[in-house]
Order: sequence, then C-alpha cells, then structure tokens
Amino acid sequence: MMKTNMGKVFTTLLCMMMCLSLYAQGFTPDMVVGLWNFSAPNAPYGYQEGTCQIKKTGENLSAVFTISGTEMTVKEIKKESNTYKCNFYVDGTYVSLIFKQEDKKQLVGKANAEGMVIPITFTKIIKAVQAR
Repeated sequence: MMKTNMGKVFTTLLCMMMCLSLYAQGFTPDMVVGLWNFSAPNAPYGYQEGTCQIKKTGENLSAVFTISGTEMTVKEIKKESNTYKCNFYVDGTYVSLIFKQEDKKQLVGKANAEGMVIPITFTKIIKAVQAR
C-alpha cells in the first residue's frame, strides 16, 4: 500500500515538474521574432497602425517598423526580465517603446513619444501554409 502511494506521489510530482518546465519555456526571446501587426489607436493620425518585423542576429534583437509605407530600423531591442525596450525616431520624434509578451500571438506595451504615452498592441502575423 505504501509503495503504491509513493508511486502516485512520485508520478504526480514528475507531471508537475514537466508542466512547470513547459510553462517556463512558454515565452522565449525567439517567440518575439517574426512579423507583427501593430495597433496604436491613440497615436496621431497616420501612425495608428503598421507592421513590425522583429529579427534576431546572434544574441541581439532588432526590428523594422513600417508605418504609412515608411520603414524605420531599430538597431537594438533590449530584454530586461520579461520586458523589451527600444528607442527610435519617427519623423524626427524620439520614441521610447516598452513592451512585453502576453502570449504567443500578442505583445502589449506603451510608446512614449516626447511625453505622450500611447498604448500599443502587436498581433503576430501567421502565414497560412498552402498544401501542395
């Protein structure tokens, strides 16, 4: 009887450890890599939506934002704990962006454009694979 209970306890603990390790692996820096649509409804007209291509080169993250057909390059995105930070210029305005990963398909954050704080949401663009 004691041996059966110990087996159940061991099995339960093993399952819990596996679940925790899978959860811990849930958000890796590689998951932010990819193409994202972004939405910032409170931003000035013309800057409310666009795309962001986040790339990984070695250990560094960078991005290319496309807003109203204009591309802006962000040379470095820094990861601190569970947040990402970067700075860049949009038409001469200095923008500081802080965001974090909500889940595999969404990033949320705030852009500070010279004192104007603008909520921003990124949604991952999943390209459909066509059957051949």
